Amino acid sequence: MLQQIDKLNWSLVLIIQLQQMNFSSSEYRVLSNLGSGSGHQVMKVQHNSTSQILAMKIEKGPQLGQIETEISRLKQLKGLDGVPQLIDSGKTKDSRYLITPILKRNLQEILKDNSMTIPQILTIGLSILRVLEQVHKKHILHLDIKPENIMITSSHINVPIEEIAKPGFVHLIDFGLSQKAGQSISQNKVFVGSLRYASRQAHKGNQLHYKDDLESLLYVLVYLRNKTLPWQTVQQYQSQQLEIRKIGEIKEAVFNSMNLMQRFPSQFTAFKNYIDGLPETQMPNYDYLKSLFKEILNLEKCSPTLQYTASITHSNSFKESNQIQNSDRIISMFSNPQKQDQVQRDEDLCDSETSVILISNWIKTCDTQKPKSIVDIKF
Repeated sequence: MLQQIDKLNWSLVLIIQLQQMNFSSSEYRVLSNLGSGSGHQVMKVQHNSTSQILAMKIEKGPQLGQIETEISRLKQLKGLDGVPQLIDSGKTKDSRYLITPILKRNLQEILKDNSMTIPQILTIGLSILRVLEQVHKKHILHLDIKPENIMITSSHINVPIEEIAKPGFVHLIDFGLSQKAGQSISQNKVFVGSLRYASRQAHKGNQLHYKDDLESLLYVLVYLRNKTLPWQTVQQYQSQQLEIRKIGEIKEAVFNSMNLMQRFPSQFTAFKNYIDGLPETQMPNYDYLKSLFKEILNLEKCSPTLQYTASITHSNSFKESNQIQNSDRIISMFSNPQKQDQVQRDEDLCDSETSVILISNWIKTCDTQKPKSIVDIKF
């Protein structure tokens, strides 16, 4: 969910001693672990009466607040296509939990198995635009859009484009970091989101808006196409504050170059330019954005065997070449181990600036044991 997800060695299993729950302790049985984030665990559970297979998400520690936020958001977003249905929720002695339908796979898992085509990627993008349109009209910002938080209802992505485009095939999950639009962040200079996909404003610790969700979506689509992003080559710094700042600087340098767009059709550059020029507090024009994606896909005429060859014109090739070279030099500067003197000077400067606080630093670890049923979950 936030930066250190892959670095934290969370145990695969947890669940709680049930006290003061909304349902009987024998109502659900734990089947297996589905995954985890920095502050939560997701388990596959079965309802004992109906045999329905569901997903249970539960906090890893007390007073984290993210599950409580997500429960509130899912209630506000009830009935929207592409947003998980909240089936049940409650509170134990130490933590909150929620239960939703179980989905198949997220995009990060799918990408490990095979590459995605331009039609698949852009149809997913179009689907997420439709979800965000509904979410944003409720004045809610997601703020953690990444491949792990985009799931599909199929075990694989190699289905007709028309199937991917259907409402409810693609889901946006995990509203634990979401905020109401216009809501001031609780503490100055708090980094919200994932380092890889967070917007440039998130790296500055600024208040976030609708356009920041769109910028994260842009990075996700580029990642699905290239299986990498330019700032992934940046060396890891001991100081998280410095790492947040350095990656933010690279995003600033690369955003207006052709590096991100060179494997996409030209209309995708229009998507990037629209994000860049959108006033901070303005609701995006989703009709326009969806028309850009439909223009590329030509959904009305596409067939299940659609093959789209990504191309982009280079009428300004000299200018674009200079942009790419400049951004590459900046990336190289931050990636090159020989730049230690500059890094040290930057660290000294960073120490005198307002701190950027990483939310995952507040997450606590927990004691675990292998559960057979929901009553076995203990912190």
